[in-house]
Amino acid sequence: MTNKAFNWEILSLTRFLLAFVVLLSHLKSFTNIGILKYFGAFGAFEAILGFLLISGLSIGKSISKNQESYFKRRIQRIYPVYLASIIFTYIVFPQYFTFTFLGTLLLNLVFLNQVLTSTSYVGPAWTLAVEVWLYALAPYFLKLSLKKLYILILISFISYCIYTGGRTLFHWNYYAGTQYGINLLLLAFIWIAGFALAIYPENKKHISLTILAMFIVHLVMTISIQILFRYKHHELALIVPVDLLGFIGKSICLSWVYYVVLHNHKVPVLSSTTNAVFNTLGNISYPLYLVHATVLKLLIRWNINNAALMIVISIIFSYLIYLIFDFYSKKRVQKYAV
Repeated sequence: MTNKAFNWEILSLTRFLLAFVVLLSHLKSFTNIGILKYFGAFGAFEAILGFLLISGLSIGKSISKNQESYFKRRIQRIYPVYLASIIFTYIVFPQYFTFTFLGTLLLNLVFLNQVLTSTSYVGPAWTLAVEVWLYALAPYFLKLSLKKLYILILISFISYCIYTGGRTLFHWNYYAGTQYGINLLLLAFIWIAGFALAIYPENKKHISLTILAMFIVHLVMTISIQILFRYKHHELALIVPVDLLGFIGKSICLSWVYYVVLHNHKVPVLSSTTNAVFNTLGNISYPLYLVHATVLKLLIRWNINNAALMIVISIIFSYLIYLIFDFYSKKRVQKYAV
């Protein structure tokens, strides 16, 4: 084994695990997931925060290394799998080609879902829309000082905290049901923090503390809101048997993401075979995230409700999507193969 500057393989594994958490969060709506509920307790939204942090870090390192073909690389990475997920969704849930439907598809193709609509044609793609607009802003972010990036992070995080409170007090929509592009404002903080970490490595310590503080505030808000909910409904006795697992799981999820991102150099480098497996899992995390919900609905339609079988089919199908459509990732693997 040899040392290397950055352990991308552990981030690849983490991306897959985060996609798996989101898969389980949706799967439990269709069938009993049994012991897997403990893994699902890591929290779907916490997994999304992890995705965004890793995405910001990856894009920051990518654009710093090569600005010239940045947008071409992003298009090659995003669109083939995304188009495949749209086609697959249409095959499973066919609709008449009305002007309204065509307009919806067009808006989704240019990532104006959640801007001019409150839903996404491919359900989980609402987070992809946020990332794409952040990708588009990355060249601008690259020119900003760390101080200005901190201002953007602060504005976004304060907005996120206010909206989180509003979701509880005023029953505002979950992020997947918002429009007017407010998700960009609400969730940019963690992506920009990862981006800043990549382009200002000399300020790693301070940026690390900023990320840690935001994670802690998020967890405190999440736990406090749930405890207040139980208090309001006279259900405090349910906190330990029902809610505690989720509190612990979400804390572990964000702790793991924090560790592999901020203390990446401490993660041991494993064998080339293990790293190849991790990279493959990381590559299928993108199609898995996009298509799993449609796969699960299709399986239920076919009266397949065994949790283990549904998971295996979702992963296999995602792997096939990767093999057939993800030309960018396959080319990257071949480029760096020894």
